[in-house]
Amino acid sequence: MTALDPLLAPLAGLRRTWLVTGGGGFIGSNLIETLLALGQHVRCLDSFVTGHRHNVDAASRGHEPDFELLEGDIRDLATCRRACQGVDVVLHQAALGSVPRSIEDPLSSHEANVTGFVNVLWGAHEAGVKRVVYAS
Repeated sequence: MTALDPLLAPLAGLRRTWLVTGGGGFIGSNLIETLLALGQHVRCLDSFVTGHRHNVDAASRGHEPDFELLEGDIRDLATCRRACQGVDVVLHQAALGSVPRSIEDPLSSHEANVTGFVNVLWGAHEAGVKRVVYAS
């Protein structure tokens, strides 16, 4: 047990369905692993443009009944709508990082980081998601 356990303990007693966008990244995969260890149901949405499938596999190993992987892109509104269905909380980690990438290809960075974020928000709104937590 870690020092954070008292803070996380309330989650163990209240099962929710969580959507982690960008679950193939370092932060997203650690969120998946922690939530699953607390008995939560987790859905991961990732396009694996910058994230890694092996991060998701390692984070979800042994928790298959409580874990869903949806491979898709947040730039697609229909994908965001599908991902948000039946979800209580969205932890939005998906992004195209890297300042050099954003300078070299500003349109792709904008589509993922701005339009993709709006798509996640709209999908969550339409699905009645109670909370969205956004990493920026």
